[in-house]
Amino acid sequence: MKHTAKLLILIICIALCTTLLASCDGIGQIFGGLFGSESGNEEGNEEKPVVEEWTPKGDTITVLAPLITSSYAPLFGEDADVTEDALLSLIDALAELGLTGFPSDPAPVGDEIGEHELILGESDREASRKAKEYLDEVSASKPENLHWVFHYYDGSLAIIANCPEAYEKALEDLTGTLINDGKLSFGDTLKHHGTLSRRAYEKELEELEELKNEQRDALLAEIMPLYEAQRDEISRTNAFGKATANIGAPSWSAAPTTPIDEHPRVFITADNIPLIKERLKERNVTNARFYELLDTSHPGGGRLGEPKTNFDGRKGLHNYDKQLLELIQIKALGYLTEGHELYGYQAIYYIKNYLLTLDIQYISSDQCREYGNVMMTAALVYDWCYDLLTEEDKAQLLAGVETRTASGECGDPSYTSSAAYKRKMEVGFPPSGQGSVSGHGSEGQILRNYLAASIAFYDENPSWWNYVAARVYNDYVVTRNYYYQSGISQQGTGLYIGARHTADLFSAWLLKVGANDTPYVNLDKTIRSFLGYECAPDRIFTDGDGSYETRGTSYLAGMAHISAYLFGDAPLLAQAEHIIGRDGGFGADTSYLTSGLYVALRGISDVEAADDRYEGMELIQYNGHPVGQYIVRKEWYSDASAAVFMKIKERNTGNHEHEDAGTFEIYYKGMLTSDGGCYNSYGSEHTAMYHQATISHNGLIIFNPAKYNADSSDKTVKWYSGSQNMPGECSTLDKWLASETHETGRVTGRQHAYTDETRTTPLYAYIAGNITKAYPSDTVEHVERRMLTVYTGDEKFPMAFFVYDNVVSKNRNYEKRFLLQISSPDAPVIGESKRGLPTVTTENGEGKLVLTLLSDDSVINPVGGRNEGSYSSSKSQNYMINGKQNATSGNADDGHWGRIEIVWEDRTKSAVFTNLIYVTDRGNEKAPDVRAIYGASGVEGGVFNKSIVALFATERDRTSAGFSCDVPGNGDMSYYVSGVSAGSWTVTVDGETIGSFEASEEGGLLTFTAPAGSISIAPSVN
Repeated sequence: MKHTAKLLILIICIALCTTLLASCDGIGQIFGGLFGSESGNEEGNEEKPVVEEWTPKGDTITVLAPLITSSYAPLFGEDADVTEDALLSLIDALAELGLTGFPSDPAPVGDEIGEHELILGESDREASRKAKEYLDEVSASKPENLHWVFHYYDGSLAIIANCPEAYEKALEDLTGTLINDGKLSFGDTLKHHGTLSRRAYEKELEELEELKNEQRDALLAEIMPLYEAQRDEISRTNAFGKATANIGAPSWSAAPTTPIDEHPRVFITADNIPLIKERLKERNVTNARFYELLDTSHPGGGRLGEPKTNFDGRKGLHNYDKQLLELIQIKALGYLTEGHELYGYQAIYYIKNYLLTLDIQYISSDQCREYGNVMMTAALVYDWCYDLLTEEDKAQLLAGVETRTASGECGDPSYTSSAAYKRKMEVGFPPSGQGSVSGHGSEGQILRNYLAASIAFYDENPSWWNYVAARVYNDYVVTRNYYYQSGISQQGTGLYIGARHTADLFSAWLLKVGANDTPYVNLDKTIRSFLGYECAPDRIFTDGDGSYETRGTSYLAGMAHISAYLFGDAPLLAQAEHIIGRDGGFGADTSYLTSGLYVALRGISDVEAADDRYEGMELIQYNGHPVGQYIVRKEWYSDASAAVFMKIKERNTGNHEHEDAGTFEIYYKGMLTSDGGCYNSYGSEHTAMYHQATISHNGLIIFNPAKYNADSSDKTVKWYSGSQNMPGECSTLDKWLASETHETGRVTGRQHAYTDETRTTPLYAYIAGNITKAYPSDTVEHVERRMLTVYTGDEKFPMAFFVYDNVVSKNRNYEKRFLLQISSPDAPVIGESKRGLPTVTTENGEGKLVLTLLSDDSVINPVGGRNEGSYSSSKSQNYMINGKQNATSGNADDGHWGRIEIVWEDRTKSAVFTNLIYVTDRGNEKAPDVRAIYGASGVEGGVFNKSIVALFATERDRTSAGFSCDVPGNGDMSYYVSGVSAGSWTVTVDGETIGSFEASEEGGLLTFTAPAGSISIAPSVN
């Protein structure tokens, strides 16, 4: 953040349209020759070029054009610290020279310029050419020493000068005057100094291109004998075996389409290549990486070394090399964009050697991802270099992909007892295994890798497509389309959104390009929904395993890019570029979107990023069945926007989803309360029994003491906390829908409104749900939660959040607890309001949260604490269950203090919790007026700050009977009455009829304005 902020300072400095202070001696020295000390054009001579009126005052001309790239791209040195130091030094030096800004709309090189304006050229080689032309013209009549400085997309600077002395002066100015420590590398790709005419410049370009072609031809002559010998050797030794002619008949009905009749067709077609080539001219670090790798030869010709322990950052014993796969992908794509056979034959030669030498003994239980990446890369080579392949090449690649990446077991299958994990591809060959709802089967094995191969191989072996596509359409597409009703995908916003949802997007990309089909419904909305989790700039609400609260993560950037180009979504592309930076930055394994695939992706759509990344984004976002959740924020752009995440959740897919039906999170100038715990490892005691469990969320727990035994070897008994059920994985949509254990709740009411027709100012959002089925059936009879978020219009107390719970346990001794997670590392303060109501106060960042108990019969128990000094999980109390710390491995730390438990004190089967939470600024000691409404028959609630009244009808189902209560205060208030049947309701206050108001079937909520007093609400009489 520090680095980004200071980059923005420089960007703003350069973008502001200001003038140079010509009287400054420093400017006179460095820019005097360009600007002079007199006016450029006299009155009446506006048509004359500025250069003709030029009266140089100094020895040199230096034009900085421009001195920075887009955000996040390196400018000086190799790391962020050097970049930051250099930029700050440059800002200071320019300020000392009197340079306070650049024109916001600079004139291109060669056009007329004003007296005190700088000329800014495009920062590419074309700008250099224009500069040389202009310099040549100037030098013809003004032979003073002149030089220019251009910054290129790769971070280098080029000095263009008309004599050696000018070049040396430029070096002196830049390294001595403007930049400290000499941390610059210069290099005009043509000539360091000397004046070049346009003809000479173009001739030199031709010479350079001729030289490059000679080098390519020489390398091609070297590789062709190796490639032919390799092909003959594979055939002679039968190194890959023989591909299965027909991999079998699928149990699903045939796919409704087939691949298009052309190559390339995997991810791109020939029609996409012109746009890819055009976008490769743009300056970004991924393009620079592309060209750097394109002319890089692998010293081993694609052969891998001996297996090593934990090689390339992956635990296990293997020689999988993701950087080499990236190189091969770029070679194959370079063949299409550059048109030189060298790159295509390099790709073919390298991928065959990769397949021949690949040796994965095991990779930490999920080597299917690595085998899949090899399969996909081989498919790209097969498809993108198709016209170079002989029939023998095709047969070898088919067999190599099958035998080396798809069929059979990994090198050392004894490391695991899991039948699936023993296989190269856990889904098997043909890919019949695992499920389409969640788990590894819902990642890239089928949806990207097998599907890409089946499209590439279709002409020679259509059985791959017939099998794979049949499963994709009949299993995965129907499952996804059911879930996409909600406008969002499962598995949360943490680590596994990258592995799971990216695979969905890849399959959509492959089918759209390679089979001319778009089978998914609402897929264009899902990434927007995930980005809607934003609660502040670059902060997201947590959901699922991983629980990341920052949005600048590469896996989300990759998905946003794919979705933006796939659906032509300009605001989403702006979001994607905001996450990872406009200069790209995709490498060998970034969000499953490698640099080669990113370059290819940018050819499928001519979409350009919108100016407003929030265009079309709703401030109140609702995701319906089978989720049922609201994300509400007051505004975009600011961390002062009070934001709330309210989830009912109707179905749970298990796996990396959590036991979080009926939960909430709140952000205001800091994360005030959100999910706790850490994702240590799948199935570990901490992950399964704390991080994934309800105990670490803002939910309800119902504790059945018969299920707990501290001495048990069964972790589900030893760490039992009264949390919800955790269902297992389901393989198919039919099984998932038929499973009652995966049903967690039902939205019983939801409604929201804005204050204006343009929907720019939210007023409230309400959601209610029955979440009984989320809990063990032997423990609960009924669990209901209703949540109401209201924006007050008061800057000091911008948001009030009411939550009402009605719980009935099977046994009166089962303890009912309301949980509030304390996301601050500091202990909360337990106290009383000025009305004598119990309160809990926590502060984090610059925000403050206060919870006030509106119902009686409850006590507040703090459960948490952190050891003094450096954090130690085992010595802290932030993950407590039944008085014991459920410690993480490696001291993993969620940064939280712990939680508050509000416990129903009476030993009764029924419990009702009514709580009010409001937010304000840290340190604000002024408290709003909060009053409770209870004791009345059939209704509970509260009043916030003499303006907002929330009433909750207490019947289990929506009430059709009337009820009444006393509302303390004076004057008109905004009423929100929940849990009422659809229809017209009449409201009277102190015996006077206020009016009739409608409750909808969907909402079950009455909203109206009425005075305080003795209020009666009853069904209207027709």
